Formats: sequence, C-alpha cells, structure tokens
Amino acid sequence: MRGGLGTALSGPADQNVYVGFRNGGGDWQALPFFEASQSADSGYTGEDQELPKGQGVQRRTLREGEFDRVLGNASDRWTAGPFSFVVYSPFGKVSPPTEWSPTEARNALLPAVYALLEYRNETVEPAQLMFGLGTSGDPQRPLNDQAPDLAGFAMGNRLGYATAAAPNVRMVQAFNVFDPVYFDESGLHRLGPESALIVDVAPGQSVSVPIALGFFEDGEATSGIRARYAYAESFCCLEDVLREALERAPEKIALAVAADSYGEGLTSDQRFLLAHSVHSYYPSTELLKEKGGGYVWVVNEGEYRMMNTFDLTVDHLFFELEFHPWAVRDVLDLFVDRYSYHDTLHDPAGNSAPGGLSFTHDMGVANQFSPMTRSSYECVGLTGCFSQMTIEELLNWVVCASVYGLKTDDLPWLRSKLATLEACMQSLLAREHPDPEKRNGLFQWDSDRCGPHGAEITTYDSLDVSLGQTRNNLYMAVKAYGAWLSLGEAFHRIGREAEAKLCIEAANRVSRTVLSKAEPDGLFAAVFEGGNASRIIPAIEGLAYPLYLGLPMDSELVSALGRHLAGVLKSGVCLDSVSGGWKLSSTSKNTWYSKIALCQWVASRLYGDLLPEVAKAPADAAHRAWMEGPCGPWAYCDQIASDTGVPMGSKYYPRGVTAWLWV
Repeated sequence: MRGGLGTALSGPADQNVYVGFRNGGGDWQALPFFEASQSADSGYTGEDQELPKGQGVQRRTLREGEFDRVLGNASDRWTAGPFSFVVYSPFGKVSPPTEWSPTEARNALLPAVYALLEYRNETVEPAQLMFGLGTSGDPQRPLNDQAPDLAGFAMGNRLGYATAAAPNVRMVQAFNVFDPVYFDESGLHRLGPESALIVDVAPGQSVSVPIALGFFEDGEATSGIRARYAYAESFCCLEDVLREALERAPEKIALAVAADSYGEGLTSDQRFLLAHSVHSYYPSTELLKEKGGGYVWVVNEGEYRMMNTFDLTVDHLFFELEFHPWAVRDVLDLFVDRYSYHDTLHDPAGNSAPGGLSFTHDMGVANQFSPMTRSSYECVGLTGCFSQMTIEELLNWVVCASVYGLKTDDLPWLRSKLATLEACMQSLLAREHPDPEKRNGLFQWDSDRCGPHGAEITTYDSLDVSLGQTRNNLYMAVKAYGAWLSLGEAFHRIGREAEAKLCIEAANRVSRTVLSKAEPDGLFAAVFEGGNASRIIPAIEGLAYPLYLGLPMDSELVSALGRHLAGVLKSGVCLDSVSGGWKLSSTSKNTWYSKIALCQWVASRLYGDLLPEVAKAPADAAHRAWMEGPCGPWAYCDQIASDTGVPMGSKYYPRGVTAWLWV
C-alpha cells in the first residue's frame, strides 16, 4: 500500500514510500509502502544499448508479523526489532487567528508533519536507514542546491521533505534508490524519479532522525471568494517551511505525544476508531485568508471535496469545540452572510405558503466557492440524492449556534445573532405547518426550491426512505426536539423569555406526537406515512444536543426511545447478521460510522443498561474490522456496507470525529 505527500486530493497520496534499514551492506528490509518502481531508465536508451549493472543490492518487503503498528490520535508507529518509523501529525488547542502575533502565526499555521527514523545498532557492523519517495511525475528537486543546510528533496515548490544536513546523512536520487547506478559529481542522478535520505548508524550507536514533511502553495487558492492559504502570509517558500518545522520538531513531536493520550480510558477498538477518524479529519481542513479580508475556515468533504458541508459541520461540532471553537463560529457567520436564503413552501397537495430563512447544503466544491445563496450539491425536481436539504440545514444552524454559544459562554455572539435566531425559529414553525392550529411537531411542508414535484431529503441522502425523506420522518422529529430545547436555552440565557417559551412549547409538541406513534411492540416506524415499517437507530440522534448541554428532557420520550433502541439492536434488524456491526436502518445495509459513533454515545449515556452485549464490544470490533479491511486504502470511510465492510461512498472522510464524544 502506497502513501506519500499530497494536497487538495480526493483520496490518499499514491506514491511509493521507501522506509527501511539494513546491516553491514546486506539487503534492505523495507516496510510495505511501495509497489513496483513507477519509472524505468530503459525509456532513455536505444534498443542495442547495454545498460550498466547495479551492485545487486536487494530490497525485501517486511511481511505482516515481522513488524508492529500502533496508530495513535496524532502518530502512526511502525516497529521492526531495533528499527522504528513514526509519522507525527501534531494537533492541539488553537487560539483565534485574529489574536496571533507573527511568531504565533508561524507556529499555528506551520504546514508540516513529521517522520522520525529511530534505530539501535547493537551489532559490530555499520547500519543504514532510509526514507524516500518515488513519483511517477517530474524528477524531484534536491534541496541542497539552494539550501545547503537541508538534506532532502522537493516536488516542485509545493511538497518536500528534509532533515538537517549532517555528515552521516546522504542524499540519493536515482531510478532505483535501493541500488543506484548513475550519478553525477554530487552523487545524484537528476533524472531519477526516486529520492531518498540514507542515514549511517555506527556500531553501538542509537539515532533518532526527525524528517520534516512540508507543504507550500503561494498565490490565490480559491475562486468565488478570492483567498490564499493563510500560511502563505507567514512563510515565503517551501524551504522556509521545512526549516521552521525542523527547528520546532521537539515541541511539535511532544504536542503529538500529548494528543495521543486523549481517550486513554477507551477500549483498544474504540481508540483505534477515534485515532483513525482524527487522521482523516485534519487532512480535509484549510485555513484561508481572504483577499483584503479575514480568515475563512473550510473542512472539505473527503473524496467529494465539497466545502463546509453543513450536515458534516454539525457532526464535527464536538471535536472543533474542544480544539478550535472559533472555527464553528466563523463558519456559522459565513453561512448567514453568504449562504442563507428565504424560500416559499408547498405541501403534497400542492398548497403554497410563505417559508422563511434557511441555509445551503455546502459552500462550494474543490476550492471553488459557490455563488451566494447556492450550494454545489442541491438540484431541482428530485425526491432523492441531490435534492434540497432545507430543513436539515436549518436545524443544523440552530443546533450549531445554540451549542456553540452555550458551551463557550459566548453570549455576546448569541445576542449579535438575535435576528437570525428569531428568523430560524419562525422558519421552523412554518415548516411544521403555516397554520399554527395544525402544527404537531413534525415537518409536513417542503421548500419550493425542490420544484413542484420534488421533496426535501436529509443528510442520509444515499439511504432509502427510512432516513432519506424529510417529511414526517422520525429522525428529523427527534432532531427537531433537540434543536428546540437547545434554541430555547439559548434564548433563555440572553434574556428572551417569550421566545424561549415558544421553543419549549414546540419541543413538547414533538414529544407528544412521537409518543403517540409508538406501535404495540414499543417500536417506532422510521417514517410516519405510507405504511413504512423500517426501524432506525438514529431515532435517538437528536437527543445528543440537549444531552451534551446537560438540559432536562422529557423522561417519557427518552424512555420510549430507549425501548425502541433496545428493540432494534437485534441481529437481522439493526445489527448486521453477518458482521455484527450497527446498521442505521433495518432496510438498508448502507451504514455510516460517524452516525453510529454519535448514537453509541447517546446510547451509552442514556441507555447503557438496555443495550444487549453484542451491541457493545463485539460491535466495536466489527466497526474496526470495516476500517482495517476493505476501507483500508482510503483512510477513514463513512458509508460502509454493513455485511462486507466494503466502502459504498464517503471515503477519505472527516466526519468520524464525532467519536470525540467518547473521550
């Protein structure tokens, strides 16, 4: 399996990575990060030419069982005897960018991660270590041409790796870094598509060699909103990034080690799932600096690369509130300023009515911000995938704004958004029913943005109607319940008691209606129309927000949803009969791990005694097997076939950090 360096990709980098060691000039023992060489010298020679021969040095790929791997929240360690290779991806709490001094900005924005080569040479022979990359594109650039203090290579001016130049560090560039044949006076062949650092280790010596893996792109990075990467204001070039990274290596590696301690009380399967999700979240993030303006935070939607997809923002919420809550606030502000709109409504009978405020599904795609009030995803005239998510995103703004303001005690910001909060409240009420006498807590009207024959969908766009349809949907009803309680508390905290009372009344309507829909066996249908008989786990999802805020909830509703959960967490219903993993819907094998993690947290906090044992540790083991099995080449995957673990979509995805709730 390959890896490497990349930016703005829709999946993991796909380069050969050469990491290994050898003793006494013997064969290289290499970790399995490469396939056959991607380029050959024979393309440069005539048919009758006899090529020089190498020294016959061999490389042997270490097999499973010959090395150990431990994945941490901010590290990935591979160990084979006296040799270890660690990739550190440091993260921690980050203060608001508007408060940074120039030195703090360089520290916070440093676009680099670290590799660490370590070796204990307990033999009487010299040893060598290797770190290198093989690319299928242009030959790499030796950094010491312009930076004699650095030993390393770059791919153009955007990506590169380096350590400090030292007598025991040698640079190699060749068609085969394990057995180079051609070289110039400096020991390099500049046509070679493969590069490496070779570190000599004397007998009896132990070494620890940090290697900075840096990224740099200058100029405008986005359209629609003209912005550059924020780090480009603090660094002048790739070499500047690499030098700063090497200078800060001790503190950055210590930061990564500290981050690895998060979740120490979790099981090994849960710790892996949390770590796996964090490693896919941060590569999806960008901090931009608008031309002539402020900072813009973006989380890209994995392989799809949609920007600040709102139904992911609501799931990143808990993680971001821990480490950079200002990012939540800034995204909410941008949705109000640029990606909000007012609509009209229709019901299935074709009646029309005024609508209200809502928000788009996303802000654009692939570093292209969409025009104001428009997303890259939503289309007209549909009843499934790519339709409008008007109510879903309205609830998401309400939830994110309320939870952010209350959890951070940022009451001045809540007060500054009073007009928006009130407009959201009125818009939610209208979508229950324009006639107050006919409101029952369920959403019954669709946005006219759907067109006359379309219907709104939820974030579960790729599932069947059990979770995909907005109208009269159990998942949406309970989410509305959680949103109403959260919004009511926000109004209360800023002294708006009349509005707070309306919110509590709306929450009570939801509770009464949902309770009235319980079937004789205590379970609920996923959709309260059309004779739907699907059973869903996310019936409890909306309880996460008042639970997270510590707000009181209707005990009768909470108990009824607990009975429902216990009833559906059975093999063949919402536990997959093959893998034992959680299925969000009884009628779809397309299950999303981020939402499983969210519902697991709610279940453990409210219903721990009701959960069958097979829905606990055995299910976590199944979820881990999904990630380590067919999903493996794609990093964290969210949409997974519950029986086989094969990814069905949402690969290389950031959303799994909902698992932070477990910490």
